[in-house]
Amino acid sequence: MEHLDAELLSLLALGESLGTDTDADHLASCPVCSETLRGLQHAVHIATLDTAGIELEKPGSQNWAAIHQALGLSPTLATDPLTQPSAGPPVPPTKPARAQAPLNHGSGTESAPTLLRPSAKDRHARPGLWITAVAAGIVLGTAAGWTAAGVLGHNGTTAPTSTQSGPTSTVVAQTSLTPLPAHTGSGDALVEQLPDGTRHLIIRLSNDHITGFRGVWVGSADLSKMVSLGVLDNESGTFTIPAGVDLAQYPIVDVSNQPYNGNPAHSADSIARGTLNPQN
Repeated sequence: MEHLDAELLSLLALGESLGTDTDADHLASCPVCSETLRGLQHAVHIATLDTAGIELEKPGSQNWAAIHQALGLSPTLATDPLTQPSAGPPVPPTKPARAQAPLNHGSGTESAPTLLRPSAKDRHARPGLWITAVAAGIVLGTAAGWTAAGVLGHNGTTAPTSTQSGPTSTVVAQTSLTPLPAHTGSGDALVEQLPDGTRHLIIRLSNDHITGFRGVWVGSADLSKMVSLGVLDNESGTFTIPAGVDLAQYPIVDVSNQPYNGNPAHSADSIARGTLNPQN
């Protein structure tokens, strides 16, 4: 199935009325595109909030450390900027002049946004459309960056970046992933080890209609300890297992439905789960 163009979804999230009847039908029936649109709408909502009168919680220094590592910044920038003296009072963000698109926080049964194709005259008469598209790209990039840098395990381990396994890797453990109640996603997981000792967790999981994003975890047998490995964006993904994680102590592979609320902890809503079996 060919999904809707990312630029079109970004513009829809910003309140533009674009597309064809075919696009509208696809959006109404495709859980992937509808979830992507809801995520973009949420990002727009967060990015354009009027913070007047809102007391924001100061993030911990571990968040800057995760961003610094993920972006490969210079060691001279390792100090958390929020711990340094401020050059002056913060400037409140400017509230956008035009109204923002209403957010769809409901279930997938709600109607999808109406798509209308503008005429050629309208497209030439609205130079602000390209500015809107650029803004959508900034919002999407910011949301993706925070997701990559901020999804942490219960012990504060930074979520590693997905990598590709080499051809000389060896399968050392595997399991099937069984859906939990209220979910239908199923698949399998295996652990490959490279000659240098690096271990990769490879996940395959069918799509499940959820309201958030899919977090990948390894946990203890009683699930009292969980380590986040990252976000599963598609039906398959490869994640690096930190060297300090002993799979004998963390044999559970868990994929969770994580809400877009900025909380890095496990949501307690697991989509599918399995126990790794060591391979001889």
